[in-house]
Amino acid sequence: MCRIAGFIGANSLPLRTLICDPPHGLSHQSWAAQEMVSATVNADGWGAAWFDDAGKPAGYRQILPIWADANLDSLGRSLRSPVWLANVRSATAGLGTDYANTQPFYDEGLLFTHNGFIDRFAHTLRARLRAQVAPEIETTINGNTDSEYLFALLRQQTGPLTERLRAVIGLIRTWLTDTPDVRALLNVIVSDGQQMAAVRAAVNGDAPSLYFHPDWRGGIAIGSEAFDNQSGWTYVASDEMIIAEPGDAPRRESL
Repeated sequence: MCRIAGFIGANSLPLRTLICDPPHGLSHQSWAAQEMVSATVNADGWGAAWFDDAGKPAGYRQILPIWADANLDSLGRSLRSPVWLANVRSATAGLGTDYANTQPFYDEGLLFTHNGFIDRFAHTLRARLRAQVAPEIETTINGNTDSEYLFALLRQQTGPLTERLRAVIGLIRTWLTDTPDVRALLNVIVSDGQQMAAVRAAVNGDAPSLYFHPDWRGGIAIGSEAFDNQSGWTYVASDEMIIAEPGDAPRRESL
């Protein structure tokens, strides 16, 4: 499984402050994660997504391990944003290591990253997810990962960001009600630039680890693992949503 991270604050944060500088940031978690249960390293690529000065989503994705990417140093010190999502990837067996399958994903207004998997996705839920989304969304799917299909399903929903995320989790649970042998691990972080929402959830299994910090480098941080030993990191309970907005304390809600 992957390791994911998010940040939202009132002021811009350099990318390297999120992923490189912390003693246990994503760059360190890529080869020394402490709470992964189904892999050893995250060597199948990495990526980051943010909103540019015009408020439009932008991203960088690389299929090399983060420690082998010669662009990391210059990007880390040059890119700044008040909103970040980032991912280091451990590819699920059968889902290729290529740019189309590398996260985070984004569209005209959302950033998205997922840590987890759906068992035997191509044979269990892929057709159902594909049938659920409109053709104009389905045709934008470029890879074959469960993560990108989940993002397409999220884009299909309407209403506030948090309700769209709840709807996606609810649909997966409904579809897997009668298939207890199929696991869906559904840790997700998503942002529309004004708000960031994260869920720790699973169906027929245990959700991966997820933490948040209410006051980290002037904003709210969310990650698969705590980035450092600073007090304030809080473990997210199973079936819980964290809702973060700049200047406000994060809210915790049950799914």
